[in-house]
Amino acid sequence: MDLLQRGTRWREALAPFSGQVVIATKFGWKPNADGSGTWNELDSSSRTHQAGSRRVTQRLRVDAIDLFYQHRVALDVPIEDVAGTVKDLIKEGKVKHFGLSEAGVKQFAKHMQCNLLLHSE
Repeated sequence: MDLLQRGTRWREALAPFSGQVVIATKFGWKPNADGSGTWNELDSSSRTHQAGSRRVTQRLRVDAIDLFYQHRVALDVPIEDVAGTVKDLIKEGKVKHFGLSEAGVKQFAKHMQCNLLLHSE
């Protein structure tokens, strides 16, 4: 089953509960070029985050992702850069909240500082 088919199934299952469920999804992986819907490489670039948010909102036919969280910290991209990209998505109304998973103490502390900045304006 490809991603579009999975998105269609989720969309159909969620339809009766529109506005009553929280949509949470992770980002930070680069999709394999073979279209299989699998990922094997960390990618915290802004382009990947923006494309990922578009895919989710289009597949599920929702206006925004309630919680968009970085699955794994890619040390080659500063968390401040990731937060800046997510801040843009929040300003555009595509994402409501930014989260982080599988992070060390230092990355989490930086994330919390960035998160405060995201919601301070």
